[in-house]
Amino acid sequence: MEASPGRTSDVRHREYAVRLCLDWLNERYRSSYVPLREDADADADVWRATDPASGDSGDFSVIVAELFDASDSWQRRSAELALRLDASRPGSFMLWVPPGAELPLEEPDETEWVRRVVLGASRLASGRSGEVRIPVKMVLGKVRDEGGYASVTGGLSRYWTDISTHLDGSFFLDSREMHRFSRNEEERLQLFEHIEMLSQGLKTGEVSEFEHEDTWTVQRLPRGGTDSDLTDGWAISGCPGGFEPNDGAAIRRLLRQRLGSALEGFSDLPRPWLLVLVGAYDYLASENAGQALRGFDPALSAALDGSVLVSDGEVKPLTLSRGLPFLGKGDA
Repeated sequence: MEASPGRTSDVRHREYAVRLCLDWLNERYRSSYVPLREDADADADVWRATDPASGDSGDFSVIVAELFDASDSWQRRSAELALRLDASRPGSFMLWVPPGAELPLEEPDETEWVRRVVLGASRLASGRSGEVRIPVKMVLGKVRDEGGYASVTGGLSRYWTDISTHLDGSFFLDSREMHRFSRNEEERLQLFEHIEMLSQGLKTGEVSEFEHEDTWTVQRLPRGGTDSDLTDGWAISGCPGGFEPNDGAAIRRLLRQRLGSALEGFSDLPRPWLLVLVGAYDYLASENAGQALRGFDPALSAALDGSVLVSDGEVKPLTLSRGLPFLGKGDA
């Protein structure tokens, strides 16, 4: 599968989001949808999803849009790094940047970052996902002997109760260099136990610095058909620098903009209409788009036949109506 010459790496993630969405639909609803571009412009984000087994009656239109704001400098940098990854490890890969994480800006950080990303991707079979390991440092300090509590800042803050149950005394844990903790439950437990062991050697006022790993999701997209004009290469998406996906007001503003733009784009396209949103969350379970969407005027989202969120290598339906042809082929 050769790269589409007009499809640049800074917008490739939109195509990949559509493909991931259709792969999810195919698995869940026992379909065989493939994406076809509606426009000769290779960078167009308008698609037609077609199932050869169903004929034209099973087709639906797709528009894809980001549920985040990215600066021009971030887009340029992600495109540059994607091209370098293309040269280092050919294939169709998607790297998801977690909130708060930064792309490398210069050497030797860039070369080491590329090496680690390629290492995380090299073991993946088609259609599978994994985690890129990036070293980080954390600091544990003891505040007083009394209590069994940890004040946690950074990527581990949501796990402060799990960490606290392992402690005898009051502590602070600085994990600001970690932006996304591994999904591996065994690894999580091992880290909590390691923090417990470090805490037992600390006296009040002492601190201990230790290393762990930030884990970014990387996935290898399933192969396209032999007659496919789909793109090959690396795509970088996720959370751009400076954007906060947990800011409900920002998400509501973006949702209104994306829904309005999508309805304009769909106006000349055959129904049904499916909007694919690319999220910037550390885990899909953290998404707040569905809640924000439910708070809108129902008529705004009801004008679409469906909306789907793709983030951190996963897919989640936000709204699906019976107008979509794949419903009824599996569990809705």
